Amino acid sequence: MRNAILSILIFILTITCVYFLNNSILKLCDNISSQAEDIESKITSDKMEEAYSQSLELLNFIEENNNITSIYLSHQEFDNLLDESVRLCTYLVHENATDAHTSLHLVKHSIEHIKKLQMPNFENIL
Repeated sequence: MRNAILSILIFILTITCVYFLNNSILKLCDNISSQAEDIESKITSDKMEEAYSQSLELLNFIEENNNITSIYLSHQEFDNLLDESVRLCTYLVHENATDAHTSLHLVKHSIEHIKKLQMPNFENIL
């Protein structure tokens, strides 16, 4: 009887942890997505210095929140996002708007892909 209760408690604890980690990653993705939208508006209005400073903030934000994602996500997904953020900063330093837009859209696509992976469905479970 004691083993059954312990198993149920461990199961409930696991489900609770997965729920909170999943929500924190979704909030992180939403935050990164909103920062990317702000950077895109700065690039479109040709404010490259402001876009560069915001891209550095985005890069620092991604690096600071690496501990949450390293526990729960595949490191490859998050590394791709981090690499594209570094490229975005580089393109904005050199004021290359075309490549900056490309890199920014890759960041957005990576975020949407991570969010899609976090949604529970049969494809993700199996």
